[in-house]
Amino acid sequence: MSVTKQRDALQLLQSIGSYPWYVEKFIEHKKTKKNSPSTLLGYLRDCSFFFRWMMTEGLTAATDMKEIPLADLNELKKESVESYILYLQESHLYERSALLTHPTKSSRKEYSDKTISRKISSLKSLFHYLSVIAEDEHGDSYLKRNVLAKIELETTELTPLARAHAIRAKILIDDEIYQFVDFIYNGYLAHCQTTKKQQYHMQNRDRDTAIVAMILSGGFRVSEIVSLNLSDIVLEKNQLKMIRKGKKEDAPFFSDWGKEYLARYLQVRANYHPSAQEDAVFLAVSPSNPHGHRIEVRSVQKLVKKYAKAFGIPDLSVHKLRHSFATQFLRLNPDPHQLQAQLGHSKIETTMQYAHVLEDALSKAVNRTT
Repeated sequence: MSVTKQRDALQLLQSIGSYPWYVEKFIEHKKTKKNSPSTLLGYLRDCSFFFRWMMTEGLTAATDMKEIPLADLNELKKESVESYILYLQESHLYERSALLTHPTKSSRKEYSDKTISRKISSLKSLFHYLSVIAEDEHGDSYLKRNVLAKIELETTELTPLARAHAIRAKILIDDEIYQFVDFIYNGYLAHCQTTKKQQYHMQNRDRDTAIVAMILSGGFRVSEIVSLNLSDIVLEKNQLKMIRKGKKEDAPFFSDWGKEYLARYLQVRANYHPSAQEDAVFLAVSPSNPHGHRIEVRSVQKLVKKYAKAFGIPDLSVHKLRHSFATQFLRLNPDPHQLQAQLGHSKIETTMQYAHVLEDALSKAVNRTT
């Protein structure tokens, strides 16, 4: 199990006791379907948000989420669930203050249609389990009626070309790949307005550049990079040993270009003052832990967004770096099966989504036809 999954599994274990017993049963059922700990945590967060909304709206007499009885779910009306959807659509206007103890900047951001659909899908999954799959000692369903079954999710099916068009503005192509990495190392300092920010950047630029360059040089997931140990690196072969999604052992490659940035970082890794037992490749320090320890996925996501915004591509995310590698790979090596092996995809259909991103290639093919 990767470090990220171990952390999520621990968090799942620590938080599940705060939920009603039937949610625990639901999570146990999902575990049998081999859902990852992070997916299960997502279910819990979505259920928690809904339950707190129920308490705020007076749809339950319970004052503790754990005490919400099944009967209250059974009594929910379709209008109530539709009111919840409206709340999700407008909650940013109130910073979601009714449901959040400590509202943050993100609480002022409007939920996307995709986020709202996911939150409702989580509830639909819970209610389906309670009304159709689960049964009590008499063989009866936990819920007599499933109000979520009456809620339809509006989904817009995108063609591969439409999806490609949406992705194109959020990834790096050709020289942009090298320009972005060079910007992190040489250009971002000019965007640091204070001496403190300048010092922080100079302390971490080798690490940050190496993380981004490695993802771009091999199409790795952020969780795979964060989970890397020193013993996982085979420098002479440009390979990384890792456990991928589905608990599959793999040894994908990275490029010589990425290797240069990794080697540069490894030369200064000791500056983070890790303990002799710390085997993590990419380290971070904090006021509570000044000794170098494994950097977290969330930290990498935030640093990529910071650099992307300054670079002028604010929609570029750490996952889009993986998209960037995949798109560039197919641009220069038109063999999706090789890319499938490198990315660790189980199905070639997943890999083929990148074949449509470069519309210029399709345009030339159309012109060649007539």
